[in-house]
This record gives sequence, C-alpha cells and structure tokens, in this order.
Amino acid sequence: MKLIFTLVSVLYFSTSFSQWTRVQQLPSSDIFTVYHKDNILYAGGKKIIYVSKDEGQTWDSTATIPSPPLINNIIVYKDELYAASAPSGVFKSSDGGLTWQNIRTGLLFPDISDFCEFKGDLYAATLGNSVYKLDPVSKNKWLFFGNGLSDLSANLNCIAGNSNALVAGTNANGIYDYLPANSTTWEERLLSGQISPNEKAYDIVTAHDTLFYASGGGRFYMSTDDGFTWQRIGNSLPTAATNIVNAKQALIKTRYIFNGSSNTLFYFIKKDALQDPFVNFSVVFNHFSYKIDILDNRLWDASTGGLFYMSLSTLPDISAVDASPLTQQPVLFTLFNAKCDNKKVLLTWRTALEQNSSHFDIEKSEDGIHWSVIGSLPASGNSNSEKSYSFMDNNSAQNNYYRIVEFDLNGSPQFTSIIQSTCSVTTTFKLWPNPVRDKSFINITTETASQVMINIFDSKGSLVKMQRDMILQGSNQLNVDMKPLTSGIYLISIDWNNGQMKKTVQVWKQ
Repeated sequence: MKLIFTLVSVLYFSTSFSQWTRVQQLPSSDIFTVYHKDNILYAGGKKIIYVSKDEGQTWDSTATIPSPPLINNIIVYKDELYAASAPSGVFKSSDGGLTWQNIRTGLLFPDISDFCEFKGDLYAATLGNSVYKLDPVSKNKWLFFGNGLSDLSANLNCIAGNSNALVAGTNANGIYDYLPANSTTWEERLLSGQISPNEKAYDIVTAHDTLFYASGGGRFYMSTDDGFTWQRIGNSLPTAATNIVNAKQALIKTRYIFNGSSNTLFYFIKKDALQDPFVNFSVVFNHFSYKIDILDNRLWDASTGGLFYMSLSTLPDISAVDASPLTQQPVLFTLFNAKCDNKKVLLTWRTALEQNSSHFDIEKSEDGIHWSVIGSLPASGNSNSEKSYSFMDNNSAQNNYYRIVEFDLNGSPQFTSIIQSTCSVTTTFKLWPNPVRDKSFINITTETASQVMINIFDSKGSLVKMQRDMILQGSNQLNVDMKPLTSGIYLISIDWNNGQMKKTVQVWKQ
C-alpha cells in the first residue's frame, strides 16, 4: 500500500516575487488540506492522506479511507490520526493510516469544518450543530458540546484556543462563540460590538496566547485577552475565502478573488507593525488555496492544483519557527492623519491596544530629517479598547512633516509613520525615492476619504503586485515594498477618489 514520493522542483507560478514548487509526485488536482504535527507533514487528498516524515522530502500514503473523496481536515490527537470527511464524519487510525475506523457516532451533523485540541480534549466545529467534543474515555464517539449556543451558532467555520479560552467563529452576523477554561457554557459575542450580516469567520489561529481572526468582510482582528474582545489590525482586503498561518515574525494569509477565473493572492503582515497594511508577495492565477501551513522554513499550500511550497527565505526577515511568544508592542497604532483646519493642522491618531504606555510626543519637521517636539499628551496606560487622540498645531506652515512618538513607562519609544501636511494645496501627490532599493513612499493629500489602489507593472506590462489601502481627508503616507522585485523599470499606477484621481509613475528598481 505504501508509495514513496520524492519532492521535485519543477513548476513556477506567476508571482510578484516568489517562486512556488509543486510536489510533483502527488496528484496535480485537489489537495484539500495540509497539516503538521512536530516534524511530520500531512496532506489530505481524495480518500487518502499523504504523509512525509522528513519535512516534505519524501512521501508515503495511508490506506484508502472508506468515505466520499474530500478529506478536508486532519489532526493528530494523543498519537492517533483523525481525518474529517464531509459528509461522512470522522475517521480514526491508531496505526498511522494502515487501517481506519469510522467514529461518527453522536454526530448529528457530521460535516466537520475544523478540529481543535484544548485542555487535553479534542473538539470539532460543525456546519449544522455547533460544537462536539470527543468522548475522552472511549475516544470512539462524540458528545454534543453546544450549551449556551443558539441557532445563530449552528454553522461554525473554525475553532481555536489558547491556554485560557476556546473561540469558535460563526458563518454570519459577526457572531463568535467564547468559552473560558473550566467552563461548559458558551457565550455568544459580537466581534465588532454589533450585528454584521456579512461578517462571517474564515479562520482563527493562535500565536501563543494571542488570537488572530480573519473575517468574511476582509477584516482582521487580534485578541490579547483570550478572545473576549478584539481589535482591528492591518487593512481590509475583501475576499471570498481566506486562511491564515502563524510565522515567527509575521502572519501570512491567502486571499481568493474570482474575476472570471480563480485567483489567489498571498500576503504577510509583520507582528511588530500590525497597524500597517498587509503586503502582497505573490499572485497565483487559476488557483484556489484550501489551506496553508508552515514547516521547515517553507510555506505549504494545499490547493486545486496539488500541494505547493515556497521558501520563506524569499520574504523579508520572516522565518518559519514561532518558538518565542509574540512580541507585544506597547501600543498598536491604527490611524494617523493630518488635515487643515482653518489654516491650522489637526493631527489625529487612534490606538487599539496600549500596554504600560506613558505619553505621546508630537514631533514636527521641515525636511523629514530634523525633528522638534511641539507638544505632549498623556497616554492611557493600559487599554484593550480603541482610544482616540488629537493635537492642533497652531503654528503650521506649508509642507510640514509630522510623526507621533509613544513612550512606555521604561522610556522606550515607538514611532508612527511620517506624514506631510500642507494647508495651501487641496490635492497633492508625491512618490519617493526614485530610483528605489527597498521601499517606495507615496504621500497623497486629499479633501475626500476614499480607497486607493496601487498596481505595479513590469516592463512587459504584466501585473506583478497589487495593494489596496484607505486614505483619509488630509495627508496620508503609504509605503510599497519594492525590495523583493528584481532590478528593472516598473510602472506604479495609483488611483483614488473612486477613480477620479490617477497617477502613473515610472520607477527604477535598483
């Protein structure tokens, strides 16, 4: 029954700056999920699971699972292998996949959307009847575990936990389910504090005790209080499907867009810059990604075209292993804006998180190099809720630069990005430096808040990178990561204000 496969590098995708390789000997059709436990990698195919015990170098196959073809979830729990196969329930193997046992007993709705191990027990989220728990004694049947949940939580797309709580994401309404440790009763909570009909959950991952949540509205959230409350991170990226994975220095996500064909875009966001937009590092056409995972410094992608991988070494300062706790910044900035107000400059900024924060210094510069402090404001100290701040510069002049510096109780600083404001020009645009080696900076001053779309084309006219951001009234600074692109001439096209404003700049990448 065993088959030995060797991983071969043969296939390249159209990407912005990354190279993907398909595992040649696995099917070039649907691989529905990828999962790792310790250094063993599992890939779910049609009625079969492929197993690699050398971090993806060679592959074996399990025995055929007697079920419909879709193996959509895999977990290893207490040295036994579990496979979810919709709509047939769950199959278990105690011998590494040589034999399988159907353990759907107790499952009213056997369509399993996700597994999670929490406090030594195995839980399953379902599409139809909320949550089940594997019988801890027999491990051969399932116990209903939805006490406290209404019909609004019947359809769950994902479930995850940290050391203190279990969290499940529902299919609609912006509702998520919260279960503290040592409790048997769930609490239905609202992700953003109100009913949101299109706010379904796509994925939840744990980075030590920090939880990250990807929603159907293209929004992303972080919780540092065990899933009880959530704060926005990054920027909105509307999508029909997404999943996320935790690297040491960053979160990596997929984004599915259908515009006549299936396309998947890959992004990352650094954990020390969660207020910044996600960075697009790969665009794969005619492709749908079911699941991603990280093992052996590689990003693995289970997709409609098979199993693929790419080296994380191509991403800037991102490595695979998440061996240390998430470095929590003293403050998480979510907004920094400057706008004219009766010949004065009003600076506003918001934070979603503050830890041991002391105060903010407001700094101004005429050249963006030499800075002076023009004011200070006390910070909130410790807060998990959104806080808003403002400062009026009564002595403004044209073309001033501004930034905010937060100091924690130990005196350590954290800076916002730099923005430029002028009261004499209603709409301005600037891109620098050019030539560029690492990052291009774009400053847009506008009277109207709107979405901005940035497209980068190579010398052949091929789209190699897309980036979407929001700009507010006043001065806004955006950055575009050009470091991964090869040397050459690129066209950067930027449009905003519902397409009424558009700029195209030729940039030389060194």
